[in-house]
Amino acid sequence: MLMRLQQYNVTIAYKPGSELYLADTLSRAYLPLEEKRSKTELETEQVNMVDELIMSSPTIENIQRHTENDQEMQKLKQYIRDGFPEKGKLPASMVPYFHVRDQLTFQNGTLFKGQCAVVPKTLRYDMLKRLHASHMGTDASLRHAKECIYWPGMSAQVKDFVEKCDVCQAMGIRQQKETLIPHPVTQRPWEKVGIDLFTLHGREYVITVDYYSNYFEIDTCETDTRATTIVRKLKMQFARHGIPDIVMTDNGPQFASSEFDKFAQEWNFQHQTSSPGYPQSNGKVENAVKTAKRLMEKAKLAQADPYLALLDFRNTPTQEIGSSPAQRLFSRRTKTTLPMKTTLLEPKVQSNIPRKLHQAKQRQRKYYNRGARDMPPLNVGDTVRCEPNTHRTNQWKRGKVVADLGGRSYEVETEDGGRYRRNRRHLRQSKETPTVANDMEIENHTPAETTMATTPAAEPTVEGAAEQQTTTRSGRTVRPPAHLKDYVRE
Repeated sequence: MLMRLQQYNVTIAYKPGSELYLADTLSRAYLPLEEKRSKTELETEQVNMVDELIMSSPTIENIQRHTENDQEMQKLKQYIRDGFPEKGKLPASMVPYFHVRDQLTFQNGTLFKGQCAVVPKTLRYDMLKRLHASHMGTDASLRHAKECIYWPGMSAQVKDFVEKCDVCQAMGIRQQKETLIPHPVTQRPWEKVGIDLFTLHGREYVITVDYYSNYFEIDTCETDTRATTIVRKLKMQFARHGIPDIVMTDNGPQFASSEFDKFAQEWNFQHQTSSPGYPQSNGKVENAVKTAKRLMEKAKLAQADPYLALLDFRNTPTQEIGSSPAQRLFSRRTKTTLPMKTTLLEPKVQSNIPRKLHQAKQRQRKYYNRGARDMPPLNVGDTVRCEPNTHRTNQWKRGKVVADLGGRSYEVETEDGGRYRRNRRHLRQSKETPTVANDMEIENHTPAETTMATTPAAEPTVEGAAEQQTTTRSGRTVRPPAHLKDYVRE
């Protein structure tokens, strides 16, 4: 019955019982035959599988011609006609067809698995290019392929072909967020501070926020935002509150300058930077900038004093901690315009602040990690695609990992010779053939300082390194041992 129904396009429609026709009536009122056929013709239906293929005639003819010239296809044709032997007696090339032997047929010079044409080896790469001509994703390409063609291992080859497509890798989408790694809880005020610049109403400001108390100071940059100006403003803050152990900034030119490095050495503090394009790493100061802007804009709109707004913020208890930023920094409240008992202004040291800060971080981490998932770490030598860090282009650059800087931060060398520091979220691992930084250079490479984000010129490559490089079937790069670097493989 199934073979008979293949020549029809059946449309099933629901009919209520009152509209159903009796089979007995139809059997007595059949339509007369227009021509007489023999009994054999009445009992036999011919189904031509080639006519059902969703392919053009030249493509079908091409498959038939390559099938005729392919020894594996001819051997498979013989097994279909004479029957498959036991699996242990099959040649290695025929073993992948053993589990689908009941679905294999041969008709009009073409092999079929069910309704899909079996593609010879010499045509498989061409079929992969046709499947991915519109550069759809892996799943879409597989759904399209499984409708009309088949060969052993087709799904794995389609997936590998798409993952190595230069166009698809260059036009990648933003990766998902990873689980939160909070900063270590500070144990005392002004132990670690974050610094950033922001612009509001045409004026430049530098903000300094304490990681322990969430207390921030705002300084106006009257003339410029050069490194010398920023250093002078920070010296005023450090002279007032003390020198912190760690200063956290982004990679702006003011903080990556020699003047700021000299300032860090003379004042004896550690300078740490976040990965370029990843401000989330210094989220404390980013949140302080947002709060400061909101307070100052509201004060201007209400024609109020912005300094009183800052005073009120510094004396407002934090919801999860139970104390104000001023209390955590100075161990006392500061007087405001509100009426207040004198006893409330007396100093009082709070010893449970680190525990409450830790609990708040754990609660934040719990909710943040609900929609996050860690990506596998990268190794030195892995081929990656770098997410663009500018709005001028949306193409992901191909590069190679040359150093692991720790904390999900990597140094990458791109095809144009530049070296960049990027967070793991901005790097997508690729199975493409690497084109930068040969293996011997990577093995001898000295990692850049974690606090710097430079783009040095590309180092010269060893002649013949590209020809020596090989990859396994899974895409892993095969690297010779370091003690054989003076030898050339042939």
